[in-house]
Amino acid sequence: MVAKVVTLFNQKGGCGKTTMTMQIAGTLAIQGHKTLVVDMDDQNTATRWASQASDEAPFPAALMNLAAMGGKMHREIKNQLNNYDFIFIDCPPAALSPAPSSAMLISDLAIIPIVPAPADMWASVAAKKLALTAQLTNEELIIRVLPNMVQKTTNLARDTLDVLAEDEEIPVMKSHVGSRSAFRECQLTGSTVHSLSKSSVAAQEIDALVSEVLTILGVTSKSRGTK
Repeated sequence: MVAKVVTLFNQKGGCGKTTMTMQIAGTLAIQGHKTLVVDMDDQNTATRWASQASDEAPFPAALMNLAAMGGKMHREIKNQLNNYDFIFIDCPPAALSPAPSSAMLISDLAIIPIVPAPADMWASVAAKKLALTAQLTNEELIIRVLPNMVQKTTNLARDTLDVLAEDEEIPVMKSHVGSRSAFRECQLTGSTVHSLSKSSVAAQEIDALVSEVLTILGVTSKSRGTK
């Protein structure tokens, strides 16, 4: 099939764009989908993450760094559509970066990770506006908000999630991802959380998130189980 393209972006740093990109893309690759991660961040975090993997256990998805292409990146992505099942674009946390707009020109789904905290909520307004603007050109673009680093036991998190749910233009994903050290450990090993423990809460959260992404995109999983 022609690749489904998913962009993860937010104009604020620290919301977990790269972490979610690598976990979702890596999990899909483990399940048997041919998957590419495109690193658009000048900090090269996704590239560094994958490079931490050993030769014996490489990161399961392919990786391409196109940060230097900026707003022209979508041209190269078009050349890769027939080579992969999924292409995930990890955008930089920069309000003036042309990368998200370029990515959303050829994306099927745009995911905006948001940490349920006031500063992150305020910053997400600009990201939402950018996605809705992109939707005027790319009418097929689906937009979702992903609550990330959620501490469900706090009143702040619950109240913030309630506010996010009130937005009728951009739905909140059913999947919520917690703040867990396992996600940070993966950066050191160049892997997904499944390499740490298949049955961990973190792995279960990512599996649920991947399942929801597939449902949104209308794709059937090839799941072979996690390695």
